[in-house]
Amino acid sequence: MTDSRDDIIDSLADNLKPVRPMRDSLLWAGAAGGLLLAVLYISTFYGFRPEIVNLPKGTLPAHFTPVGKPLLFFGLGVTALWTVSRLTRPEGEMKAIYLLPVLAALGLTLFNMTVELISDGWAASAERLNGGVVVCFTTILCGGMAGLLLLWRFWLRRSASSHPTALAAMSGLATASLMASAYALHCNMDAPVYMVLIYGLAVAIFTGFATLLGRRLLKW
Repeated sequence: MTDSRDDIIDSLADNLKPVRPMRDSLLWAGAAGGLLLAVLYISTFYGFRPEIVNLPKGTLPAHFTPVGKPLLFFGLGVTALWTVSRLTRPEGEMKAIYLLPVLAALGLTLFNMTVELISDGWAASAERLNGGVVVCFTTILCGGMAGLLLLWRFWLRRSASSHPTALAAMSGLATASLMASAYALHCNMDAPVYMVLIYGLAVAIFTGFATLLGRRLLKW
């Protein structure tokens, strides 16, 4: 003789649809594909800066910045995406160590900008902000939004994080940083003040936008 409660549970279970497990490898594969599309977009519509074009020919740039700038935002995007993978599931915990790459990147760029301002003064540094500001902002924000929409469609809406606000913030930081990395392959504005006030501000604005959006959408 079966318990009526067992019958109810069985009837409810019959209507459940199996959900495919969330595999981190799919997240990384999707991010790699998205970054490749971003790089192809930059290459097609803007073109790479000469230092990047000459790298495969064995010609190294006179300064590290043409390579270091894309690597900085690439590293920031990858570590933020890794944090997203850690926070996706209910057992994921937001740890202080996840913020170390953000603080390191912020500290490095602020230090370089401070040295520049002390050495050259604000008037000279401000002149280095005149070049491609609108295009840079627009590309990072629009590219970050495209990446965030794809991340939402294929990953975030299936997540069950115990820290939805942090998950949203790191998602925005990841997509905006990776787009900034792709755009940096084209941009030749290497002044520290430009990296902080243009690149950094664009990434920060989009991260804030993603955080506010996540508070509304990432609720269980």
